[in-house]
Amino acid sequence: MTSRQEQRQQARARLKAGEAAIKAGVPVVAPRADLIGIATVLLRQLHDTDSPDRASRAAELAHSLTQASTRRTPGVAKLACAKGCGWCCHAWVGALAPEVFLLAGALRGDATRQPGEIERILEASDRTRGKSPAERMGARLPCPVLVDNACSRYRERPNVCRQVTSLDLAGCIEEYAGRNTGADIRVSSVYLAHSRNARLPLLAAMRAAGLPGTIYELSAALAHALSQSNAEQRWLAGEDVFAGIATAPTDPHEVRRAVEDIQKELESPN
Repeated sequence: MTSRQEQRQQARARLKAGEAAIKAGVPVVAPRADLIGIATVLLRQLHDTDSPDRASRAAELAHSLTQASTRRTPGVAKLACAKGCGWCCHAWVGALAPEVFLLAGALRGDATRQPGEIERILEASDRTRGKSPAERMGARLPCPVLVDNACSRYRERPNVCRQVTSLDLAGCIEEYAGRNTGADIRVSSVYLAHSRNARLPLLAAMRAAGLPGTIYELSAALAHALSQSNAEQRWLAGEDVFAGIATAPTDPHEVRRAVEDIQKELESPN
């Protein structure tokens, strides 16, 4: 059994390692110690009761990790994606509650946003509300923050949007048009790994903080967050502010096991 002093030293070491990893990024195969350190940083953020937007800030830290990791290891495959290419931005998108709150907060707090932007987002969300992933295929209904085929909130976009990269533009266009929707589109395994390496610690930290790791349909969840007052604070207090919003299926078994492994380390007294 380690002493209390040793436990404090271990906690400080984890925080230091996590902060360094978030700043520098992690490799595609991230060391387990780095993921635990990152989760420790995120959990500390979620426990910061002096911060009413602590969930948003945790999502922002996770996103900065994905960005830093991508800069560190961009991969060698040439992406077909480019600005103005918004084919995949017409699909069903899922996001964690902290990511939704981050996006909503950015919209509310942007003094330079276009007049009527929030109202336009609410209207766009109404058009996609209740549609399943299959129903979105070929319907050509854009994400509510897509403007002129570009993400108007690129900096705050959810982590899943950061992993959606294509090596085959033709496949994206076919899916957008509703043709050949069962075909596999070649994607970058590097971007997928970077997204996973940020998502696992965030989910583990949320679970350790007693928060649900539900994935919500982005359009409807964003409309809910924008339409309600103090939605983030009420969610942190345990209220189901996204009641009735469509959710994604549970994660695969291997993802749940990885999250549980990190969570156990966060909750371990040693």
